[in-house]
Amino acid sequence: MRSPPDSQLPLRVFPDVCVRCATCMAVCPVARVTPHFPGPKQAGPGAQRFRSAEDPSVDDWIDLCMGCHLCDTVCPAGVPVSELNLLAKSKLFAERGGSLRDWLLVRSDRFGEIASRFAPLVNRLLKNRLFRRLLDILLKIDRRRDLPAYDSPSFRRWFRARPAPGHDPGRRSIAYFHGCFTNTNEVDVGKAAVGLLEAHGYSVIVPPQRCCGIPRLGVGDLEGARRMGQRNLSLLLPTVRRGLDIVFSSTSCGLMLRHEYARLLGLPGAEELAVRLFDIGEFLLALHDEGRAVATFTPLPLRVGYFVPCHLRSLGIGLPSLALMRRVPELEVEVIDAECCGLGGFYGFKREKFAVAEEIGRDLAREVARVKPALILSDCEGCRMQLRRLTGLKALHPVQLLRDALKPLPMAP
Repeated sequence: MRSPPDSQLPLRVFPDVCVRCATCMAVCPVARVTPHFPGPKQAGPGAQRFRSAEDPSVDDWIDLCMGCHLCDTVCPAGVPVSELNLLAKSKLFAERGGSLRDWLLVRSDRFGEIASRFAPLVNRLLKNRLFRRLLDILLKIDRRRDLPAYDSPSFRRWFRARPAPGHDPGRRSIAYFHGCFTNTNEVDVGKAAVGLLEAHGYSVIVPPQRCCGIPRLGVGDLEGARRMGQRNLSLLLPTVRRGLDIVFSSTSCGLMLRHEYARLLGLPGAEELAVRLFDIGEFLLALHDEGRAVATFTPLPLRVGYFVPCHLRSLGIGLPSLALMRRVPELEVEVIDAECCGLGGFYGFKREKFAVAEEIGRDLAREVARVKPALILSDCEGCRMQLRRLTGLKALHPVQLLRDALKPLPMAP
């Protein structure tokens, strides 16, 4: 169990902590490709000094911040620049409201459950040029953006229907937070996570859960995100109070649950949950480092690329999936040297931001072309979507590769 996060200064104090070194400007992917966003130093602490709760918002450009959190990771003064931007975005949202497009996108978890049940029909519709043109005209969802396909059955339905593993009193239990995208669009990621955990000697439970709420942060709906967080805490806290840890496979969900619930949203019980939450790679690597892993890996003669998601950097846990993959014999893993994929969740789906997202991703595409991997691994579902589009290569979660590399356990006599 980790210690709870350190107490922090109130956000209103942080603008004056900024020393204007401009380190954040050097890593901001948006400011690098468009002159319409002044960059994190000006958009965050610079503008925050002049913002007033009584005056209307004037900085429409704040909506161009994609919430990658890279500015936070490099600030030598510890200014939570992205959170200052979110507060400004929230004020803009409260004053002007959201669009129908945003209302639909942030509720993709609800629609996803329905779409998963009719996946063959829905997937054909999502590939239809006329339908995508209508989405572009009516909702400004760019028709050039590849829309993710749905899986059937969903992960939760698969998990409920699968044969229950035999009872083993020696096995410890672990809970799994799968997230919306794994539930309806990348079910195999969830299957791989369950398979890996079971191979390491754990019985997996899937507690009741809802969308973590990070899509609502992206549009500035902090109150909506707070309501979703409160609901998730009521569902997840009983699990940790039973003494169970919870692992997640989505770095964006993990960042929301482990950091934003407590620090940004100030939800009671969030720190109690955070100390029992682990990235699945972080959790499994600890087992191997401490000599408690019962699973080993078979040789896998393959050259792959690994792209580090922005939100994994923000979690501050290193690169545990990379360390695990380097334990696979004969597997050659090269880190893709690029800062951001550019998709930013639903950011890159919006017509007015599509060109920004594509331009940000150019460095990533060039680096992948240089490395020439057989496939690419990344812990973030948005990064995998963007990688497939930019490179045409297969993109997987590291747990899928590690699952496939597991050495079969010897049969009991």
